[in-house]
Amino acid sequence: MVAFCVLALGVYLVAVWQLDPLVRWLAPVPVIAFVVYPYLKRFTWMCHLWLGAVDGLAPVGAWAAIKGQLPWQAWALGVAVAAWVSGFDLFYALFDVEVDREQGLHSWATRFGERGSFAGARALHLATIVLLVAAGVGLHVGLLYWIGVAIVAFLLLYEHTLVRPGDLRRLDAAFFTMNGVISLAFFAFVLADVL
Repeated sequence: MVAFCVLALGVYLVAVWQLDPLVRWLAPVPVIAFVVYPYLKRFTWMCHLWLGAVDGLAPVGAWAAIKGQLPWQAWALGVAVAAWVSGFDLFYALFDVEVDREQGLHSWATRFGERGSFAGARALHLATIVLLVAAGVGLHVGLLYWIGVAIVAFLLLYEHTLVRPGDLRRLDAAFFTMNGVISLAFFAFVLADVL
């Protein structure tokens, strides 16, 4: 395992060295963030927000790698991803709430309960849509981008109808299936808009 991690870090550093100098300066940030994440449930219920923030670095890092700059639109996309991931991770944490309580681990669900997890996920997913709209306005995108945002909004709304406090029977579908569909659908529409 250690050898694999060292090899992965080596490949990462080789790749980073070939990108814009801005990326070289920022290269330690995602590494540190990913190393810290697995330990956060021992200390804070905000671990879901950290996971979202770490994943939200992807569009920001890609923008820096390609453009060599970080305008507000890159941050809007990054925070949109962070809010989306954090929101669906609140659903995912409902699978583990009893184990977390037994082992003294922290999560949004152990702190705020099932209803609090649903409220947090709704707020974060609403923020996702608002930020995708803001990024679209700032980037002057085409019609296909807006159709993609509308589809994401519809699918997130549908995801939230699949489960409710006290009825988690379709949590697998809400978490695994819907978020896979959301990511592929949005990617397809953004790619089509760019092409």
